[in-house]
Amino acid sequence: MSSKFVLELLDARRWSLTGRLTLFFAAAVAVIVLGVSGMMYAELVHQLHEKEELELRDDLHIQLDVLAYLAKRERLTQWQHEWREHQEEYQRFAWQLLTPDGVVRLASANAPEFAEGLAGHVGIGHFVRSRDEADPARYFLMYRVAAGPGTGTGATLRGAIDVTQDERVLQRYLRKLAVVVALAICLATAMGWWLARRGLAPLRAISAEIGRINAEKLNSRIANEAWPSDLRQLALSFDDMLARLQRSFDQLSRFSSDLAHEFRSPINNLVAAASVTLGRAREVAEYQNTLEVMVEEGNRLSRMVSSMLFLARADNAKQTLHLEPVSAQAEFHRLIEFFGIMAEEQQITLSATGEASLNADPLLLRRALSNLIANALHHTARGGTVAMQARAEDGAVILSVSDNGAGIAPEHLPHLFDRFYRVDAARSSSDSTGLGLAVVRSIAELHGGSVSVSSAPGQGSRFDMRFPLSTQRWRN
Repeated sequence: MSSKFVLELLDARRWSLTGRLTLFFAAAVAVIVLGVSGMMYAELVHQLHEKEELELRDDLHIQLDVLAYLAKRERLTQWQHEWREHQEEYQRFAWQLLTPDGVVRLASANAPEFAEGLAGHVGIGHFVRSRDEADPARYFLMYRVAAGPGTGTGATLRGAIDVTQDERVLQRYLRKLAVVVALAICLATAMGWWLARRGLAPLRAISAEIGRINAEKLNSRIANEAWPSDLRQLALSFDDMLARLQRSFDQLSRFSSDLAHEFRSPINNLVAAASVTLGRAREVAEYQNTLEVMVEEGNRLSRMVSSMLFLARADNAKQTLHLEPVSAQAEFHRLIEFFGIMAEEQQITLSATGEASLNADPLLLRRALSNLIANALHHTARGGTVAMQARAEDGAVILSVSDNGAGIAPEHLPHLFDRFYRVDAARSSSDSTGLGLAVVRSIAELHGGSVSVSSAPGQGSRFDMRFPLSTQRWRN
């Protein structure tokens, strides 16, 4: 048997629930049975010892009464003879009459047989228990009292009784009690195991139900069964987990399909442009035009890969934030300068209002706002406006980007921040990667905030990024 196996066996955390419950039940029964049995045994010992002490004390006082009676008759020889005859009739009890210096003046006929019981030192009014060294199975109880008048000044009477029979009774009782306790613990262990198995049967059933669920059966639910109330919450929690997994699998499946589709388009464009160009000899201008197309598609692929890497790092909490105080107004002015030429070409007015300070990663904040502004410029008609606004509200800083473009239908709003989600073909182009709004949401969530959209067809759209003033999710 390897040491690793022994260590695992001794580790209570690896024990089964049935084994743990059986052990707890058996231990509880053992404590109760041992406690009750110990109390019963202690009470029996107390009662027997009390009876023995009372018997010995009564015997000695009877001898004192006899001694006092005979001493009054002043017939010492006669009372000594009568005393001996009286004591010879009771063989369980022996006595000795001692002078003040400890010399045995008189003794019962059976005193030699009680030599071990009478040999020990005992004070007046005290009890002493002893064991016969020659016969370990024999036990004595000794007691000593002051003798009465007529026996000499300072004389004492010492007596002993044989308590072997009572000790044997206690030993037999203890052996039987040990057997009964052992049987009770064994029965309790067996009953505890049976009860634990019966009690954990629903848990095994729910485990079997869970074991039958696989990736193709994520729509299965186990909380519909009649489970005990203690397991009902477990079943509900498991169903919630299945629902989340199903949504994640569906999202992953859609994402994989969208990713293949989005990557296929620029790659096909690259291959097609190169194939057509290589089909025959062309002018320098045609080669230059083909290279421009290839560079444009390459840049598009590069942006998609960059966005995908950023989202992957954000999903795995590996994106590091470098927080510092940021002025929203200053960021707005930088973005107006950057997008100013594009806005002028489209005859769109860019504006910024409000002022607020927040702790944020400047590069990531600028990237999120750039995505929103680029999206607004792309979907706003000539002569329109794109406005940026900063405000503090309910312990948070809200940065808004709004436009008066075509707007978005309500059924698309819940999916607008999904990766590669597009409302329709008219709202997409070869310049878009379909990941801009997903990146915006990830940046907001990395800062412990959120992003929301409100829009209506023909009335434009507004995107709000909410950044809490303090959050535990900020990382340096």
